[in-house]
Amino acid sequence: MNIEVPEKLLPLYTTDKRFIVIGGGRGGAKSHGVGDFLLVQSHARKSRFLCCREVQNSIRDSVWQLLVEKIHRYEWERLFDITDKTIVHKKTRSDFIFKGMYGNAQDIKSTEGIQYAWVEEAQSVSRKSLDILTPTVRNPGSQIIFTYNPTLEDDPVHMDYMLAERDDTLKIQINWRDNPWFPDVLRSDMEYDKKISMSKYLHVWEGHCEIFSDEMVGAFETVDVWDCQYCVAFIDPSFSDKNGTDRTAVSVVGVNKKGDILFTGMTFQKSIADAATRVQIIDFLAQFTPIESVIESQLADSSIFFIDAFKSMEGARAIKNLWSYKGQFKNKHERIAATVYANKPTMRILNGTQQAYSLGVSRYYKGTKHEDEIDSLAGALEHLATSPIVAEYAAAIKVLKR
Repeated sequence: MNIEVPEKLLPLYTTDKRFIVIGGGRGGAKSHGVGDFLLVQSHARKSRFLCCREVQNSIRDSVWQLLVEKIHRYEWERLFDITDKTIVHKKTRSDFIFKGMYGNAQDIKSTEGIQYAWVEEAQSVSRKSLDILTPTVRNPGSQIIFTYNPTLEDDPVHMDYMLAERDDTLKIQINWRDNPWFPDVLRSDMEYDKKISMSKYLHVWEGHCEIFSDEMVGAFETVDVWDCQYCVAFIDPSFSDKNGTDRTAVSVVGVNKKGDILFTGMTFQKSIADAATRVQIIDFLAQFTPIESVIESQLADSSIFFIDAFKSMEGARAIKNLWSYKGQFKNKHERIAATVYANKPTMRILNGTQQAYSLGVSRYYKGTKHEDEIDSLAGALEHLATSPIVAEYAAAIKVLKR
């Protein structure tokens, strides 16, 4: 039996954790990976597999079709009896059953002998359904597998299993870049969404929660040590030194070995046209040596001029990174919500960060007059998640660790 499995899903085959939660965006092979895993288990011994979701009006709403297609792909037709309601392994007598949970409590409760429960589209599962399902799956060594793309942070599955610290849960985050067989047709859709709406891209393809809050951001937890393996910088520049105009804000964002997002930054009262301000920015960036620094600008000529100015000032400093520029899409609050609000639970600010910058971030709310600091932070987070340079650098570090 030769099954190809994305590296991130390999722990499925070795874990004895009761709960397995697999979150992420479209194209990450979540459903295909779990489908392969369950079919492999059905060959090994007699097991009952409950494949469920919150609402299932017909078998067409279930993963039945996906499993049947896999059986045909692997040429296992002779090994299974397939009906329009169940799939049964002829030799081991393992059986797959398909149910909706909403309004079906008694049917779920009366389902005996479940060894594996696969909850697809788990972001839609209600608290009531979860409370019914969990005690129903009670065979020794039984497992409940959730696959989903999160919608809200307080969705029951996301809150109880992905966000909570639990010893009985295997957590896997998998996205399109983790799928070696990510198809070109989806890549085209992904690139279009990234171009048109970053918030949609981050939710659909990167598996971020959909959060649109008007509340103040608030304070962040702090860290004393900057231990990121790599980081990026984002400059939200001012082009005017007049009182009351935007400030120049710089954010640096990276990820440490624990998976926490660390950030720091500085605010400058003068524009990047001021040579002394550019020196201060370069000196600040040199402390963190980002692999990529981005200037936010809608004007290519101005951006290129200032990029050249920054490059000429690097000199003997350790920074020497890749400089680029980009324009941001129009709905600023939507972008901030999709990056800063969405990632806040795992974000940590470096102790000693300039107070003006940290207050500018924590006191942001929709409609605030100045949002330079948080706008640069949102740009840095967005770039960390989407930059091909960052992805290649992270992959190289991963290879070197082997």
